[in-house]
Amino acid sequence: MSGSIASYDQLVRQVEALKKENSHLRRELEDNSNHLSKLENETSDMKEVLKHLQGKLEQEARVMVSSGQTEVLDQLKALQMDITSLYNLKFAPEVMSTGRGTEESPPAPAPHRDGPGELGRATFRMLEELDRER
Repeated sequence: MSGSIASYDQLVRQVEALKKENSHLRRELEDNSNHLSKLENETSDMKEVLKHLQGKLEQEARVMVSSGQTEVLDQLKALQMDITSLYNLKFAPEVMSTGRGTEESPPAPAPHRDGPGELGRATFRMLEELDRER
């Protein structure tokens, strides 16, 4: 009889340990869900910013094409590729880790003849120049 009482007590302890683990896992799941929601909101905000920037770039491109400034237009295209690259670097791994496919990610930019550092510096110089012109 004392063996069955010990066995019962052991089962009660195991059930309590499982309940604690279950509670811990539920809290962790809730934290992860909250974090995922935050990331989704940030991604959505960034998409809006990118759309706004793309609209501005397209507007600038139309003005430059109409005034014959095709060199700057090429630089704007490089800037758009840079922005897309940054977006892919920043958000693609997070989107993939949340179980979403790549269908929501923008397409990867075409390779550029300069290295990424050169492209970034050229983009920065072009942005400074555009700022001065305004």
